[in-house]
Amino acid sequence: MQNIGTSVSSLAERVRAKVEQERQEIESLTRQQFSALSESLRQSSQNALSTTEAAILAQLGNLENSISSRSRTLHRAFGWTCLRGLLLSLSILTGAGLGGWGLLTLAGKQAQVLRTEIKELQKTKNDLEKSIASWPLTLNNAPNGRFIVPTPPHTLKDNWTFENKPAWKLE
Repeated sequence: MQNIGTSVSSLAERVRAKVEQERQEIESLTRQQFSALSESLRQSSQNALSTTEAAILAQLGNLENSISSRSRTLHRAFGWTCLRGLLLSLSILTGAGLGGWGLLTLAGKQAQVLRTEIKELQKTKNDLEKSIASWPLTLNNAPNGRFIVPTPPHTLKDNWTFENKPAWKLE
């Protein structure tokens, strides 16, 4: 019976050894499957990210082309219009500036001519006043008119003519 007990104990040890071996094999296979699944997920994720990145880059390229095209269109549409407006404005400002300069120059020359004429008239007036001062007559202004008055001892006699014109004789 002892043989049976040894055999059962040996059988139990073999079964335990066999279970342990199978457990290790199952664990090894599970690890391999987990590694394969992990690699497959990593690969799938990488592919999905690559596809998303490619789609984003394609959309960015399309967006960049669209913006460039619209920018060129706006530049063509408004560039010449703005440039023409700017040139017209500069032409008007230049014309107004040159016209103003010309008018100021003309006004300055006219003012100089008038100043010269005033000086000449002032000189003539002063000369006439000096000349008249030696005459025996004075000019007087009054509220009721202007009068020529002889200086004493001179007098004026009317009913005379000079070159067929009425005149006063100074005595």
